[in-house]
Amino acid sequence: GQLKGKDGKFLPKKYNGMAHAFVSIIREEGVLGLWNGVGPTVGRAAVLAAAELSTYDEVKGQLLQSPYFEEGLLCTVCTATVSGLLSTIASSPFDVVKSRVMGQPLNADGSGQLYRGMIDCFVKSAKNEGVLSLYNGFVPNFSRVVPRVVIVFIVMENLKAAFG
Repeated sequence: GQLKGKDGKFLPKKYNGMAHAFVSIIREEGVLGLWNGVGPTVGRAAVLAAAELSTYDEVKGQLLQSPYFEEGLLCTVCTATVSGLLSTIASSPFDVVKSRVMGQPLNADGSGQLYRGMIDCFVKSAKNEGVLSLYNGFVPNFSRVVPRVVIVFIVMENLKAAFG
């Protein structure tokens, strides 16, 4: 969700587009400012990828053991959809925290005004807004992740079939 200030009100948007953000960050923080937030982004990506890959193989194995599925497009789509759901459940808290940490206003020394880092953001968000706040934006995340996961695994299964 959109970043909130200490008073609980939504903070104004900082940039009015990608080009404005790019120029403003370089001007205000230097070129290395473009890499601020790489840690939370990598953390979120690692959780998402680990959940996708591990759940895909496990769910596919379970489905193929049932009498209702056999190797093919239907099995791949069903497996990828379940994998996408489980991956979204696992990664959504990291996505919310990543967005909050990266989007928070900064002090003059570059430190965050609201959070000291990801763990601090996890704790404060859960304590002040409830654990379910870590799932803000779940439906848009799910709607974005599942189609991508389905496409990735259909391509992967076709490449495996074609090239071994």
